[in-house]
Amino acid sequence: MAGIAVGEASFGEDVLQASHERPVVVDFWAAWCGPCRILGPMLEAVSEEYGDSIRLVTVDVDQNPALAQRYGISGIPAVKAFRNGEPVNEFVGALPEPQVRAFFASLVPTAADHAAAAAASAHAAGEPLEARRLFDEALAADPRNEAAALGLAELLIESGAPAELERARQLAAGFGALPRARRVEALARLQASGPMLEEGDLLARIAADGEDAEAHYGLGMLLAARGEWEAALEELLATVRLDRTLDDDGGRRTMLDIFAILGNRHALSEEYRRRLAAIIF
Repeated sequence: MAGIAVGEASFGEDVLQASHERPVVVDFWAAWCGPCRILGPMLEAVSEEYGDSIRLVTVDVDQNPALAQRYGISGIPAVKAFRNGEPVNEFVGALPEPQVRAFFASLVPTAADHAAAAAASAHAAGEPLEARRLFDEALAADPRNEAAALGLAELLIESGAPAELERARQLAAGFGALPRARRVEALARLQASGPMLEEGDLLARIAADGEDAEAHYGLGMLLAARGEWEAALEELLATVRLDRTLDDDGGRRTMLDIFAILGNRHALSEEYRRRLAAIIF
């Protein structure tokens, strides 16, 4: 069979660890499987064209049933690609050669991927103009490049300019199912809805009337725009309790935006989601 044979004992090193340096393609097969004998040589021939940039290994499912079960192998041949220790792509069955080639090609960084990575490095180094140039270069090469689109969106949000915030939302909308995209959209909404009142005025109104929903909402939005998440959530929760019609349930909607920014497993998200549910339900 094609590739280096690995098993339970060597899978961690030869696949999971190795995939941090380059993609690893794993061919799950068995000696009795006719389609496996067709696909195996094809995988080997295509992988050889990529030299050291992609590694090909094989797993005999009869000899390694625990591995097959761990990765959900219910039919063979089954091919899974790993990167950074995780499966990133897969197919089942003896596909035609053009589709096998497309599978391998999807694992190798493109020019857009390289430009997006360089842009992210420039952004992290405090070089926003160079980062923007490189993000634009990546998107010109591949308008659907996720890293470039969302990286540029995050960069645009930092400016706070209305036109930039709108473009950030548009870029993120194309990847709306991803947590990072939802976070970008939430940040853009918060930046775009900056409070009109001063903090001192809002605090004075709340001191005079703790049931002033508009003041709690305005203060919550101000605190959220500054990234003071816990204090913001407290004010927004008060808004939900006092008046859900305010800004079309704006208190609840903004809390959901903050949960998206922090991530659903963040301690604040878990606490305030629970408290929000107690008020609503």
